[in-house]
Amino acid sequence: MEDGFTRIANELLEGIIGAPLTDRERRVVLAIVRLTYGWNRKAGRIYAEDVSEITNLHESRCSKVISELVRRKVIFRQGGSRSPITLNKDMGQWEASTGSKRQAPTKRAESAQNEPIEPAQNEPTFKYRKDKPPLTSFEGEGTPEKSTPPESTKPKRASVAKLDLENLPDGVTREAAEGFIEHRKALKKPLTQRALMLALGEAVKASQAIPGLSPDQAIDETILAGWQGVKAQWLINRLGGQGAQLPARKDGRMGFAQPRATGTYTQGNDDELPDWARGI
Repeated sequence: MEDGFTRIANELLEGIIGAPLTDRERRVVLAIVRLTYGWNRKAGRIYAEDVSEITNLHESRCSKVISELVRRKVIFRQGGSRSPITLNKDMGQWEASTGSKRQAPTKRAESAQNEPIEPAQNEPTFKYRKDKPPLTSFEGEGTPEKSTPPESTKPKRASVAKLDLENLPDGVTREAAEGFIEHRKALKKPLTQRALMLALGEAVKASQAIPGLSPDQAIDETILAGWQGVKAQWLINRLGGQGAQLPARKDGRMGFAQPRATGTYTQGNDDELPDWARGI
């Protein structure tokens, strides 16, 4: 065909057809096959928007279906949400859906409220008197007052402020920053604006210390490692940076050491000692 074709084993294709998948899950699986085997590769970085474009499903729905397929071992994804995805060819490991099914409501037992009783007038009546108005007395005593429920005192959760992605550090793209934000949301650790800028700054430091590593690649390595934050020294240790080291501080301080106070004695400078202490 002019637009190409997807090479896939017949056994695997038949397994997808006969697997106990929902319509949405099967559409997502076929989209993953198209985006991997269709490009002559076994795995690839596949995002929800890519699957949404093929399946005509909403991005949020595609993201949920992908997570469900990973949980049921239909597809594999090592790391965070931006990690490569591959189809599990061992169909014996695929787990069936455990989605809850609706159950018909059970019929309630007959209430004893409607059982006839024998009143003083020897006439049958019923205990159920809900449809009869209460007897009124002076000043409307028979009409109960309606009580208003107390207002909830539970504090409302503060909404997370939208992060500013306009003034990013040099070398950091908007796509990489959004990927790290999404990674933190998946870990249920949302970022503040300051925390985001500190993390991106660490990515820039790592790119300066490790030859050939860009800030975007530093962020991707952090997501693949499953870390909550970006640390330049962690990336150096992870990538085995031979000879890589963080740039020295311009103020001469090391780590968290505080600046020396004015007038502090320096070894070898006797002029700073008082008269009684010299020559000791």
